[in-house]
Amino acid sequence: MKNPTVDLQQNILLGLFVILALLTFVSSAWAAAARTKIIVVVPHRILFTVALPVYIAQEKGFYRESNIDVDAVFTRGGGENVQAVVSGDAQIGLGTGTLAVISAFVKKAPIKIAGAEITGMDAFWYVQSNTPIRKIEDLAGKKVAYSRPGSSSHMAVMAIADQIKAKGLKPAEPVSLGGIPEVYTAVRTGQADSGWSVAPFQLELVEKGVLRVVVKGDEITAMKEITPRVHFLNTEFAAKNPDAVRGFFRAQQRALDYMFEHKEETAKIWIRRAEMKYPEAAVLRTWDYYNRAAMTLKPIRGLQATIDDGVRNKFLNQPLTQAEINSLIDLSFLP
Repeated sequence: MKNPTVDLQQNILLGLFVILALLTFVSSAWAAAARTKIIVVVPHRILFTVALPVYIAQEKGFYRESNIDVDAVFTRGGGENVQAVVSGDAQIGLGTGTLAVISAFVKKAPIKIAGAEITGMDAFWYVQSNTPIRKIEDLAGKKVAYSRPGSSSHMAVMAIADQIKAKGLKPAEPVSLGGIPEVYTAVRTGQADSGWSVAPFQLELVEKGVLRVVVKGDEITAMKEITPRVHFLNTEFAAKNPDAVRGFFRAQQRALDYMFEHKEETAKIWIRRAEMKYPEAAVLRTWDYYNRAAMTLKPIRGLQATIDDGVRNKFLNQPLTQAEINSLIDLSFLP
């Protein structure tokens, strides 16, 4: 015969376990519901400076600890990023050409710059190894690719053209040919003499001797003290959710620190999350092209030079007033 006392104790324990499980579930569900949802647009799923910090912040719980849930939507950058944030489909845009953001802002778009992505140019320009082009001066009169009008690669190619012209040579001809895969095809088929890329893209082909790097970003004199790409946000969302925006950038900064302090682990996360086919050794070489100091979130450097270039190249009708600049940039959300 069963002992009724034992049965009662078992039933009580079972009931307590059920109650505890329910409380845990409800607590987790409530915590998730309480977190602010943020959609960020990222110009590529592999980019070191923007996609990777998002992966790290997600994997290490930095967003969760800031009481936010972050979903990344991958785009082709430039105007696509701007349009998503302007429309409110996304709340924050990452790694977008400074000039593209300014151009939208002066048209009364509800956006503002919230932080720097990088200062200096991290892209490089390459040619096929069977060409005689070996240095920046050899690009005189040549077709040099950039992604899209107003992008950071566009700013860089215009600076390359000016740098060549200053030497008394025929300036390079900037040509808009899209993203890294499209540009590589264009170079291989002769639509452009030189294409652009960022690490780790094309590094394997450089090492194999298929391609040759002719200009590294740090060789472009005019870009050294310029912030070519910025993070920006929807002003309406920021006004209603300032703590969430602060939490986002706090998590981004933690992720950037982690990337440089834990390279090997970060490389493994990057390969898995971005579904890269490159060997880990090639991925780790990406760190040779970046340093933490260049990736600080503030200040925004060379803004006036960027505005002047925008006017000179007819992206802007006139320079911004100081009042407009004050409204354009808001670094108060940064840690």
